[in-house]
Amino acid sequence: MASSSSGSSIPAAEAVQVLVSSLADDSPIVGKASMASLKDIASLNPLLVLDCCSAVSRGGRRRFGNMAAVFQVMALAVRALDKQDVDPSFMSKLAKIATTEIISSKEVNADWQRAASGLLVSIGLHLPDLMMEEIFVHLSGPSSALPAMVQILADFASADALQFTPRLKGVLSRVLPILGNMRDAHRPIFANAFKCWCQAVWQYTMDFPSHSPLDADVMSFLNSAFELLLRVWATSRDLKVRTSSVEALCQMVGLVTRSQLKAALPRLVPIILDLYKRDQEISLLATSGLHSLLNASLLSETGPPLLDFEDLTVTLSTLLPVICINTDGKEHSDLSVGLKIYNEVQHCFLTVGCVYPDDLFTFLLNKCRLKEESLTFGALCVLKHLLPRLSEAWHNKRPLLVEVVKSLLDEKNLGVQKALSELIVVMASHCYLVGPSGELFVEYLVRHCALADLDRNDSENFKVTMWASSPTELRAVCEKGLLLITITVPEMEHTLWPFLLKMITPRAYTGAAAIVCRCISELCRHRSFNIDNMLNECKARADIPNPEELFARLLVLVHDPLAREHLATQVLTVLCYLAPLFPKNINLFWQDEVYLYAVIIWFNGICLSGELKSLENVVKHFWYSCNKRQIGAESQIFILLNNSEDQQPGKTKYLATSNFKI
Repeated sequence: MASSSSGSSIPAAEAVQVLVSSLADDSPIVGKASMASLKDIASLNPLLVLDCCSAVSRGGRRRFGNMAAVFQVMALAVRALDKQDVDPSFMSKLAKIATTEIISSKEVNADWQRAASGLLVSIGLHLPDLMMEEIFVHLSGPSSALPAMVQILADFASADALQFTPRLKGVLSRVLPILGNMRDAHRPIFANAFKCWCQAVWQYTMDFPSHSPLDADVMSFLNSAFELLLRVWATSRDLKVRTSSVEALCQMVGLVTRSQLKAALPRLVPIILDLYKRDQEISLLATSGLHSLLNASLLSETGPPLLDFEDLTVTLSTLLPVICINTDGKEHSDLSVGLKIYNEVQHCFLTVGCVYPDDLFTFLLNKCRLKEESLTFGALCVLKHLLPRLSEAWHNKRPLLVEVVKSLLDEKNLGVQKALSELIVVMASHCYLVGPSGELFVEYLVRHCALADLDRNDSENFKVTMWASSPTELRAVCEKGLLLITITVPEMEHTLWPFLLKMITPRAYTGAAAIVCRCISELCRHRSFNIDNMLNECKARADIPNPEELFARLLVLVHDPLAREHLATQVLTVLCYLAPLFPKNINLFWQDEVYLYAVIIWFNGICLSGELKSLENVVKHFWYSCNKRQIGAESQIFILLNNSEDQQPGKTKYLATSNFKI
């Protein structure tokens, strides 16, 4: 501790007391600094901090201006106590201080009230029975503090499910009698509490699967609460009551009896689907709840599914357009919520697909055939997600999917085109792309690799309605997808070669030339074919351009060394790999020239970047290579200078003053 002017030190208790008093200082900076110091001390000496805090808390918030901070410090100190330091009588005293403050006001969720609740939860972590008995005292009769007490029990269940769950019967026996008299303003608190309590039960059963906490009494209590929430609260006109009740019900569906759940489904499902008319947050809540409901109804180990597929068609038809919710919001939170909704929708479809794979497959294909944009987009996204997961069940249905995808190749909506391109890539990885239809799908990807960018104004107008898709995004998806299936799917080799050669010559596909050349290079790099096989495969197909046409087209493409995606570099690389296709005299000439052209392109890029150090490395490397190949370096570097588009004085001076003869 700091020393006084007389040389004596300040006692620790007095110093801590000063810090506690400073929590109510008029200066926020002083209050925050005191809070930080007390938290540090509480982790080292929690009993000292608790003594000092309890001294100022006796007068309540009317005498001390910042009881919220005091309760926060006390909660942290109680959590830091070792087991042997926990004194039940002292903990009871602290619990009474907290509950006295809570019941003294009709406020709900005030800062000081939440802090007092945190203190009670911390006490419950050490002495759950003591804390809960203190709460139960205030649940026995009419009191304005009932919602706050129930919220404390909900917080305790979330904080320590293993200690709360065995005591659930005592909680339900006291809470159920007062549920019927709750006003709408307080019902969301009670509904949220039931959600937390059911989540605690689920956590407990996962940790102790052989010990069920649900005896006959608990089941009776849960069934009664379930009926009340379903028949009264979930149909409330108050949206907050309705949504919180649905959250609670969807946590309870796996705990109530199957007969009760089956009887509730015709009423509960429409209530959930009605929530999709609201905002994104409520849509996420509804989708998450629907996923829990489908799991409980379809995947139970104790009996057959409670819903036939015909009963699910309305639900699935409602979910498909939900995928189209625009996630292109300006706020990061909007994007996050949109992605969560998307994932929950996919979980719902997977649950149904695990039980009714054939029916779901037919349902999705029929939605695609309707060619209604939102439904088609949703169905394609679901097919893309489920195809790897239900590949065995759908193995014999490949021709049906191929035909439906072929029928969608002329769709103009970019959102649909993007989803279709992603599905084609997934189909390729599962060997759906074979024969003429496979080549048709590959050409579809190439065509969209050649898309041009919209100008800025068109792009801004476009994003409003196209599900966050744009030509740039569609092109990127197709380029990555085409390269991915080329490198990672060996079975695609027979579809891609020599078909990709056909994609080089059309002028309409000029924008895709770089990625097509790269894919051809990857095929040549990984293939184990010899020259004769290469020639024979090309000659065997009349639709493949002859070598002279390919060579001429590639020379035309190489004219722009700064084109997108390093076009010139990709062209030169593929020319090297395709050299056996060309006449011998052209091939010999090209062996001398291709290296020079590659370095010219490299040199131009460095000149534009302005990096002299990189330029020095280029020239040195080029000089070494030319000497090794017995090429005149002076004349070749002169060609480099003449071909560079940016002959800056600094670079020319470097070359002139170097050791190279130019």
